[in-house]
Amino acid sequence: MNAHTLTLPALQRRLISTRRSHALFLPRTTQHVRSRDVFVELVRAGVALAALATWCASLLLLRG
Repeated sequence: MNAHTLTLPALQRRLISTRRSHALFLPRTTQHVRSRDVFVELVRAGVALAALATWCASLLLLRG
C-alpha cells in the first residue's frame, strides 16, 4: 500500500484532531442574554403580535 494512501481510521483520526484544535476558536453554543436584550426581545414580540392582529383584522374587514 502506498504510504500516502489514507485509510478510514487515519482519516477519522485526522478529523478528530482537527476538530480538537479548532474547538477553542468556535463560537459559543450557549447564548447569554443580558437584561436589556430581554426588553428588546419583548418589544419585538409585541410589535410582531400587533402586526399579526392588524393583518387578521384587515382580513376580517375584507371578508366582511
